[in-house]
Amino acid sequence: MRKKTQNIARVIEILADGNFHSGEVLGEELGVSRTAVSQYMKELAKFGLDVFRVTGKGYRLAKPLQLLDLDAINRALAKGSGAAAPVVHLERVVSSTNDLLKDRLTGVIESGATVLAEAQTQGRGRRGKAWLSPFGSNLYMSMYWRLEQGMAAAMGLSIALGAALAQLFEQEGIYGVELKWPNDVLVGGRKIAGILIELEGQAVGPAHAIVGIGINLQTPDWFLNEVEQPWTDVQRLLNKPINRNMWAAKLVACCHKTIKEYEQTGLSPFLKRWHKYDRLAMQPVKIIMGDKEIVGIAEGIDENGALLLKREGKLERYHAGEVSLRYGI
Repeated sequence: MRKKTQNIARVIEILADGNFHSGEVLGEELGVSRTAVSQYMKELAKFGLDVFRVTGKGYRLAKPLQLLDLDAINRALAKGSGAAAPVVHLERVVSSTNDLLKDRLTGVIESGATVLAEAQTQGRGRRGKAWLSPFGSNLYMSMYWRLEQGMAAAMGLSIALGAALAQLFEQEGIYGVELKWPNDVLVGGRKIAGILIELEGQAVGPAHAIVGIGINLQTPDWFLNEVEQPWTDVQRLLNKPINRNMWAAKLVACCHKTIKEYEQTGLSPFLKRWHKYDRLAMQPVKIIMGDKEIVGIAEGIDENGALLLKREGKLERYHAGEVSLRYGI
Protein backbone atom coordinates (compact mmCIF):
# COMPACT_ATOMS: atom_id res chain seq x y z
CA MET A 1 0.00 0.00 0.00
CA ARG A 2 2.84 2.39 0.84
CA LYS A 3 4.41 1.76 -2.58
CA LYS A 4 1.11 2.60 -4.25
CA THR A 5 0.83 5.83 -2.24
CA GLN A 6 4.40 6.75 -3.19
CA ASN A 7 3.65 6.13 -6.88
CA ILE A 8 0.51 8.26 -6.75
CA ALA A 9 2.49 11.05 -5.10
CA ARG A 10 5.13 10.77 -7.83
CA VAL A 11 2.44 10.95 -10.54
CA ILE A 12 1.18 14.17 -8.99
CA GLU A 13 4.70 15.60 -8.89
CA ILE A 14 5.11 14.88 -12.60
CA LEU A 15 1.71 16.29 -13.56
CA ALA A 16 2.12 19.39 -11.36
CA ASP A 17 3.56 21.38 -14.30
CA GLY A 18 0.16 21.33 -16.01
CA ASN A 19 1.54 19.77 -19.21
CA PHE A 20 0.55 16.53 -20.93
CA HIS A 21 2.45 13.36 -19.99
CA SER A 22 1.84 10.07 -21.80
CA GLY A 23 0.83 6.94 -19.94
CA GLU A 24 3.81 5.16 -21.49
CA VAL A 25 6.34 7.67 -20.15
CA LEU A 26 4.65 7.72 -16.74
CA GLY A 27 4.74 3.93 -16.61
CA GLU A 28 8.46 3.89 -17.44
CA GLU A 29 9.16 6.50 -14.78
CA LEU A 30 7.33 4.48 -12.12
CA GLY A 31 8.23 1.01 -13.35
CA VAL A 32 4.58 -0.01 -13.74
CA SER A 33 2.18 -0.87 -16.57
CA ARG A 34 0.00 1.65 -18.39
CA THR A 35 -2.99 -0.09 -16.78
CA ALA A 36 -1.56 0.71 -13.35
CA VAL A 37 -1.05 4.32 -14.44
CA SER A 38 -4.70 4.47 -15.47
CA GLN A 39 -5.73 3.24 -12.02
CA TYR A 40 -3.54 5.86 -10.37
CA MET A 41 -5.34 8.56 -12.34
CA LYS A 42 -8.65 7.40 -10.88
CA GLU A 43 -7.14 7.67 -7.41
CA LEU A 44 -6.25 11.32 -7.98
CA ALA A 45 -9.94 12.22 -7.90
CA LYS A 46 -9.99 11.21 -4.22
CA PHE A 47 -7.57 14.06 -3.55
CA GLY A 48 -9.77 16.55 -5.37
CA LEU A 49 -7.57 16.69 -8.49
CA ASP A 50 -9.11 16.94 -11.96
CA VAL A 51 -7.20 14.98 -14.61
CA PHE A 52 -7.82 15.24 -18.37
CA ARG A 53 -6.90 12.44 -20.77
CA VAL A 54 -6.49 13.14 -24.48
CA THR A 55 -5.72 10.33 -26.90
CA GLY A 56 -2.27 10.75 -28.39
CA LYS A 57 -1.19 13.28 -25.75
CA GLY A 58 -1.68 11.60 -22.40
CA TYR A 59 -2.73 13.03 -19.06
CA ARG A 60 -2.66 16.52 -17.57
CA LEU A 61 -4.10 18.30 -14.54
CA ALA A 62 -6.85 20.87 -15.03
CA LYS A 63 -4.41 23.47 -13.71
CA PRO A 64 -0.78 23.42 -12.51
CA LEU A 65 0.01 22.82 -8.85
CA GLN A 66 2.42 24.80 -6.69
CA LEU A 67 3.88 21.96 -4.64
CA LEU A 68 5.65 22.43 -1.35
CA ASP A 69 9.43 22.43 -1.71
CA LEU A 70 11.47 21.45 1.35
CA ASP A 71 14.59 23.28 0.18
CA ALA A 72 12.64 26.51 -0.34
CA ILE A 73 10.97 26.16 3.07
CA ASN A 74 14.30 25.53 4.83
CA ARG A 75 15.93 28.50 3.08
CA ALA A 76 13.11 30.76 4.22
CA LEU A 77 13.36 29.41 7.78
CA ALA A 78 17.13 29.93 7.88
CA LYS A 79 16.79 33.47 6.53
CA GLY A 80 14.10 34.50 8.98
CA SER A 81 15.44 32.84 12.13
CA GLY A 82 18.25 34.11 14.30
CA ALA A 83 18.38 30.77 16.11
CA ALA A 84 18.55 27.19 14.88
CA ALA A 85 15.54 26.43 12.69
CA PRO A 86 13.39 23.38 13.52
CA VAL A 87 13.86 20.15 11.58
CA VAL A 88 11.12 19.90 8.95
CA HIS A 89 9.99 16.74 7.15
CA LEU A 90 7.85 16.97 4.02
CA GLU A 91 5.43 14.26 2.96
CA ARG A 92 3.13 14.26 -0.06
CA VAL A 93 0.36 12.05 1.34
CA VAL A 94 -0.13 10.88 4.94
CA SER A 95 -3.01 9.52 7.00
CA SER A 96 -2.53 12.54 9.28
CA THR A 97 0.50 14.62 10.22
CA ASN A 98 -0.30 14.15 13.91
CA ASP A 99 -0.35 10.36 13.55
CA LEU A 100 2.95 10.38 11.68
CA LEU A 101 4.65 12.24 14.53
CA LYS A 102 3.04 9.90 17.06
CA ASP A 103 4.62 6.96 15.26
CA ARG A 104 8.02 8.64 15.52
CA LEU A 105 7.77 9.06 19.29
CA THR A 106 9.12 5.52 19.57
CA GLY A 107 12.41 6.92 18.30
CA VAL A 108 14.36 9.99 19.38
CA ILE A 109 12.98 13.25 18.06
CA GLU A 110 13.72 16.75 19.26
CA SER A 111 11.27 19.44 20.29
CA GLY A 112 10.31 21.44 17.22
CA ALA A 113 10.45 18.47 14.84
CA THR A 114 7.81 19.22 12.22
CA VAL A 115 5.88 17.35 9.53
CA LEU A 116 4.25 19.12 6.58
CA ALA A 117 2.02 17.30 4.11
CA GLU A 118 0.29 18.04 0.82
CA ALA A 119 -2.72 15.90 1.73
CA GLN A 120 -4.15 13.85 4.58
CA THR A 121 -6.37 10.85 4.05
CA GLN A 122 -7.56 10.78 7.68
CA GLY A 123 -7.12 14.36 8.90
CA ARG A 124 -9.14 15.22 11.97
CA GLY A 125 -10.13 18.13 14.15
CA ARG A 126 -11.41 18.28 17.72
CA ARG A 127 -13.89 15.70 19.03
CA GLY A 128 -12.93 13.31 16.23
CA LYS A 129 -14.39 15.47 13.48
CA ALA A 130 -12.89 14.97 10.02
CA TRP A 131 -10.57 17.66 8.67
CA LEU A 132 -10.85 17.49 4.88
CA SER A 133 -7.46 17.89 3.26
CA PRO A 134 -7.47 18.47 -0.53
CA PHE A 135 -4.10 17.91 -2.18
CA GLY A 136 -1.70 20.77 -2.83
CA SER A 137 -4.13 23.45 -1.70
CA ASN A 138 -3.78 24.22 2.00
CA LEU A 139 -1.26 23.67 4.80
CA TYR A 140 -1.30 20.65 7.09
CA MET A 141 1.37 20.76 9.77
CA SER A 142 2.24 19.01 13.03
CA MET A 143 5.01 20.00 15.45
CA TYR A 144 6.34 17.93 18.34
CA TRP A 145 7.28 19.41 21.72
CA ARG A 146 8.46 17.74 24.92
CA LEU A 147 6.72 19.33 27.91
CA GLU A 148 9.07 18.97 30.87
CA GLN A 149 6.38 20.23 33.27
CA GLY A 150 3.94 17.51 32.23
CA MET A 151 0.45 17.58 30.75
CA ALA A 152 -0.69 20.51 32.88
CA ALA A 153 1.73 22.71 30.93
CA ALA A 154 -0.38 22.19 27.78
CA MET A 155 -3.55 23.72 29.26
CA GLY A 156 -3.15 27.13 27.63
CA LEU A 157 -1.03 26.14 24.64
CA SER A 158 -3.85 26.27 22.09
CA ILE A 159 -4.75 29.75 23.38
CA ALA A 160 -1.17 30.97 22.89
CA LEU A 161 -0.97 29.47 19.40
CA GLY A 162 -4.35 30.89 18.40
CA ALA A 163 -3.24 34.38 19.42
CA ALA A 164 0.01 33.96 17.49
CA LEU A 165 -1.78 32.77 14.34
CA ALA A 166 -4.21 35.69 14.51
CA GLN A 167 -1.25 38.06 14.63
CA LEU A 168 0.42 36.27 11.72
CA PHE A 169 -2.66 36.66 9.52
CA GLU A 170 -2.95 40.32 10.45
CA GLN A 171 0.73 40.94 9.68
CA GLU A 172 0.18 39.44 6.24
CA GLY A 173 -2.63 41.89 5.46
CA ILE A 174 -5.70 39.90 6.55
CA TYR A 175 -8.09 41.88 8.74
CA GLY A 176 -11.19 41.02 10.70
CA VAL A 177 -9.40 38.06 12.33
CA GLU A 178 -11.24 36.45 15.25
CA LEU A 179 -10.52 33.68 17.74
CA LYS A 180 -13.23 31.23 18.77
CA TRP A 181 -12.39 29.43 22.01
CA PRO A 182 -10.54 27.19 22.28
CA ASN A 183 -8.84 26.58 18.96
CA ASP A 184 -10.47 28.10 15.85
CA VAL A 185 -9.22 31.08 13.87
CA LEU A 186 -11.90 32.91 11.88
CA VAL A 187 -12.11 35.86 9.54
CA GLY A 188 -15.48 37.58 9.41
CA GLY A 189 -17.06 34.57 11.12
CA ARG A 190 -15.60 32.10 8.61
CA LYS A 191 -13.01 29.51 9.62
CA ILE A 192 -9.54 29.92 8.16
CA ALA A 193 -7.45 27.78 10.54
CA GLY A 194 -7.77 25.21 13.30
CA ILE A 195 -5.55 23.80 16.03
CA LEU A 196 -5.53 20.27 17.46
CA ILE A 197 -3.17 19.44 20.34
CA GLU A 198 -2.78 15.80 21.31
CA LEU A 199 -0.84 14.66 24.38
CA GLU A 200 1.07 11.50 25.13
CA GLY A 201 2.52 10.59 28.52
CA GLN A 202 1.71 9.94 32.16
CA ALA A 203 0.00 12.19 34.69
CA VAL A 204 3.33 12.65 36.45
CA GLY A 205 6.54 13.46 34.57
CA PRO A 206 7.31 14.91 31.13
CA ALA A 207 4.65 14.76 28.43
CA HIS A 208 4.75 14.75 24.64
CA ALA A 209 2.66 17.39 22.85
CA ILE A 210 1.82 17.08 19.17
CA VAL A 211 0.49 20.35 17.79
CA GLY A 212 -1.54 19.95 14.61
CA ILE A 213 -2.51 23.03 12.61
CA GLY A 214 -4.43 23.34 9.36
CA ILE A 215 -4.63 26.58 7.37
CA ASN A 216 -6.89 27.19 4.38
CA LEU A 217 -4.62 28.74 1.75
CA GLN A 218 -6.21 28.30 -1.68
CA THR A 219 -9.08 25.90 -1.23
CA PRO A 220 -10.64 24.44 -4.40
CA ASP A 221 -14.20 25.48 -5.24
CA TRP A 222 -15.61 21.95 -4.90
CA PHE A 223 -14.69 22.12 -1.20
CA LEU A 224 -17.60 24.51 -0.66
CA ASN A 225 -20.09 21.66 -0.92
CA GLU A 226 -18.14 19.32 1.38
CA VAL A 227 -17.96 21.44 4.55
CA GLU A 228 -20.94 22.32 6.73
CA GLN A 229 -19.52 25.37 8.52
CA PRO A 230 -18.63 28.68 6.81
CA TRP A 231 -14.99 28.91 5.73
CA THR A 232 -12.61 31.15 3.86
CA ASP A 233 -8.99 31.03 2.72
CA VAL A 234 -5.93 33.24 2.40
CA GLN A 235 -6.06 33.62 -1.38
CA ARG A 236 -9.69 34.74 -1.38
CA LEU A 237 -9.00 37.29 1.33
CA LEU A 238 -5.83 38.73 -0.20
CA ASN A 239 -7.20 38.42 -3.76
CA LYS A 240 -3.79 37.65 -5.25
CA PRO A 241 -1.57 34.62 -5.94
CA ILE A 242 0.16 33.27 -2.84
CA ASN A 243 3.42 31.44 -2.23
CA ARG A 244 2.66 28.23 -0.36
CA ASN A 245 6.31 27.68 0.59
CA MET A 246 6.54 31.14 2.12
CA TRP A 247 3.38 30.51 4.13
CA ALA A 248 4.66 27.09 5.24
CA ALA A 249 7.90 28.65 6.51
CA LYS A 250 6.02 31.43 8.31
CA LEU A 251 3.69 28.91 9.98
CA VAL A 252 6.55 26.71 11.18
CA ALA A 253 8.54 29.70 12.46
CA CYS A 254 5.48 31.20 14.17
CA CYS A 255 4.63 27.98 16.02
CA HIS A 256 8.24 27.27 16.99
CA LYS A 257 8.69 30.77 18.42
CA THR A 258 5.33 30.72 20.21
CA ILE A 259 5.83 27.37 21.93
CA LYS A 260 9.31 28.38 23.09
CA GLU A 261 7.91 31.62 24.53
CA TYR A 262 5.01 29.80 26.14
CA GLU A 263 7.40 27.29 27.69
CA GLN A 264 9.39 30.12 29.26
CA THR A 265 6.63 32.53 30.30
CA GLY A 266 3.39 30.59 30.47
CA LEU A 267 0.10 31.96 29.14
CA SER A 268 0.23 35.41 30.73
CA PRO A 269 1.83 37.36 27.81
CA PHE A 270 -0.71 35.91 25.37
CA LEU A 271 -3.89 36.82 27.25
CA LYS A 272 -4.05 40.43 26.06
CA ARG A 273 -3.47 39.30 22.47
CA TRP A 274 -6.27 36.73 22.76
CA HIS A 275 -8.77 39.25 24.14
CA LYS A 276 -8.09 41.52 21.16
CA TYR A 277 -9.46 38.87 18.79
CA ASP A 278 -12.03 37.13 21.05
CA ARG A 279 -15.15 36.48 18.93
CA LEU A 280 -17.25 35.25 21.85
CA ALA A 281 -16.65 38.09 24.32
CA MET A 282 -19.88 39.33 25.96
CA GLN A 283 -21.96 37.20 23.58
CA PRO A 284 -24.65 34.63 24.45
CA VAL A 285 -23.09 31.23 23.81
CA LYS A 286 -23.90 27.56 24.06
CA ILE A 287 -21.39 24.97 25.31
CA ILE A 288 -21.99 21.38 24.24
CA MET A 289 -20.53 18.71 26.53
CA GLY A 290 -21.67 15.27 25.44
CA ASP A 291 -25.47 15.36 25.47
CA LYS A 292 -25.51 18.37 27.80
CA GLU A 293 -25.96 21.98 26.67
CA ILE A 294 -24.96 24.93 28.84
CA VAL A 295 -26.06 28.47 27.97
CA GLY A 296 -24.62 31.71 29.30
CA ILE A 297 -22.71 34.90 28.48
CA ALA A 298 -19.04 34.48 27.54
CA GLU A 299 -16.79 36.83 29.47
CA GLY A 300 -13.37 36.01 28.05
CA ILE A 301 -10.84 33.52 29.42
CA ASP A 302 -9.04 33.23 32.76
CA GLU A 303 -5.30 33.10 33.46
CA ASN A 304 -5.21 29.39 32.57
CA GLY A 305 -7.15 29.67 29.31
CA ALA A 306 -10.48 28.41 30.67
CA LEU A 307 -13.64 29.95 29.20
CA LEU A 308 -15.45 32.25 31.62
CA LEU A 309 -19.22 31.90 31.43
CA LYS A 310 -21.71 34.00 33.40
CA ARG A 311 -24.83 32.05 34.36
CA GLU A 312 -27.51 33.27 36.75
CA GLY A 313 -25.22 35.96 38.10
CA LYS A 314 -22.31 33.58 38.76
CA LEU A 315 -19.03 33.23 36.85
CA GLU A 316 -18.17 29.65 35.89
CA ARG A 317 -15.02 28.21 34.28
CA TYR A 318 -14.97 25.62 31.52
CA HIS A 319 -11.83 23.86 30.32
CA ALA A 320 -13.44 21.82 27.53
CA GLY A 321 -16.50 21.70 25.33
CA GLU A 322 -17.79 22.63 21.89
CA VAL A 323 -18.83 26.29 21.87
CA SER A 324 -21.02 28.23 19.50
CA LEU A 325 -22.70 31.60 19.51
CA ARG A 326 -26.29 31.08 20.56
CA TYR A 327 -27.52 33.00 17.54
CA GLY A 328 -24.69 32.23 15.11
CA ILE A 329 -21.81 29.84 14.46
